[in-house]
Amino acid sequence: MPQDVRDNTVIIFIGDNGTPGQVSQRPFFNKTVKGSLYQGGINTPLFVSGYGVSKSGSDDNLICSSDLFATISEIAGIATNEINDSKSFKPLLTESGSIRNYQYSEKASTNSEGWAISNGTYKLIEDGQGGQELYNLVDDPYENTDLIGTTLSAAAETAKTDLENELKSIRN
Repeated sequence: MPQDVRDNTVIIFIGDNGTPGQVSQRPFFNKTVKGSLYQGGINTPLFVSGYGVSKSGSDDNLICSSDLFATISEIAGIATNEINDSKSFKPLLTESGSIRNYQYSEKASTNSEGWAISNGTYKLIEDGQGGQELYNLVDDPYENTDLIGTTLSAAAETAKTDLENELKSIRN
């Protein structure tokens, strides 16, 4: 590859969404891996390197795989930073910041459906029958302790209400 092409190349690497249940290992359990709405099924690594990338290290931005569409478009010179629900994270390649307040995922199969929404600290999971689970991802990143049914702190109660409202907004 010629040097001028290498000097103008951006490499985006995104991992697969989780480990299959047959080979899951602690701290993940069979129900919290690939194909689930738990972090083990939806949280994936993303690495970006190359032309125009000056920021290094990691961060905890709420980026969705759909954000690749707007990001690649903006890197390619198309003057847009949002396409439908795809938000460009190109500015995050050079500076700190955020592009989303919430990260949304959904899952549907012939037997069930469910949705998950996170603000980075708290995550709410709802199933098609109205069941809910709430996790504090900072204190419990492997989602071992469902906060529903416990006495919620004021912060958890506020986050739950905000997540429920945002989920309704997205789903309707």
